[in-house]
Amino acid sequence: MSESEQLIDIQEVAHTFGKSVESIRKYKNFGIIRVSDKKGNKDLFDREEILKIRDRLRELRLKGLSLAQIADQLEMARAEETRLSPPFSGFSRPTSDPDKPLKLLIVDDEEEVRASLREYLQELGYEICEAVDGEEALAKTFTEKPHMILLDLRLPKLDGYQVCQTLKGNPITSGIPIIMITALSATPQKIKGIEYGADDYVSKPFDLDELAARIKMVARRTLATA
Repeated sequence: MSESEQLIDIQEVAHTFGKSVESIRKYKNFGIIRVSDKKGNKDLFDREEILKIRDRLRELRLKGLSLAQIADQLEMARAEETRLSPPFSGFSRPTSDPDKPLKLLIVDDEEEVRASLREYLQELGYEICEAVDGEEALAKTFTEKPHMILLDLRLPKLDGYQVCQTLKGNPITSGIPIIMITALSATPQKIKGIEYGADDYVSKPFDLDELAARIKMVARRTLATA
């Protein structure tokens, strides 16, 4: 089989799994299946790996596991196959390198907010990537591998609490610090965010200099010991 025949698109993956394309996108977002290559904007997957995952996925679903738990099981299996110990090579916890800028993932559905943060933080020397909803936030965490996430709570598809809980509940991504940013300033909302694993909390409207200070504080506290 040629290399081109070995790679299949998301439609073929959906057919192989007997699932909808939307379900397959969720599998991709959680890291259950991994993109092997791209052709333009089209994600391509390894046929052999998809067939192996399909059979394993059926077993894990019968156990009643969540998608996050399934992702954990599959990642541990991959690590064992390549004789690695956690943290896994597919997504090790990012560390601070003085010669490279920290990469921040900004998650907010408001373009104006993202643009303001992007411009300000890029001037401070950070590398920026962005997501506009909860599902894209999960996907970008795996594809962009940010050092830190600035996460709004009110998001389409999946809210910030769900994103935070998913990432912090997965050993592959649990080490990435998350600063929650929201217009919800009530104490119970902040407590809920911290309980879900957030490393810090900033309320809108926020002072950009204060946010920058918090980013540095969280980076010193979490990344230096990674």
